[in-house]
Amino acid sequence: MKEKYYFTFGFNQKHENCFTVITAENRREARRRMFEKFGKEWAFQYDEEHWFDKGISQQERFNLKEIK
Repeated sequence: MKEKYYFTFGFNQKHENCFTVITAENRREARRRMFEKFGKEWAFQYDEEHWFDKGISQQERFNLKEIK
């Protein structure tokens, strides 16, 4: 079953204050695909459980914009 993984970008990076979602079979596959698409210029990887904290997403909490 494929799952959603959320990746954020760090300060002074091209996509600062943004995130992207990758759907993959597992965490490792998502990470591999993230490196293929963005190289090493990103900050954190979250699964859905950790993306939402007490019903609030990291997107809402930090006012992040999604890169599709």
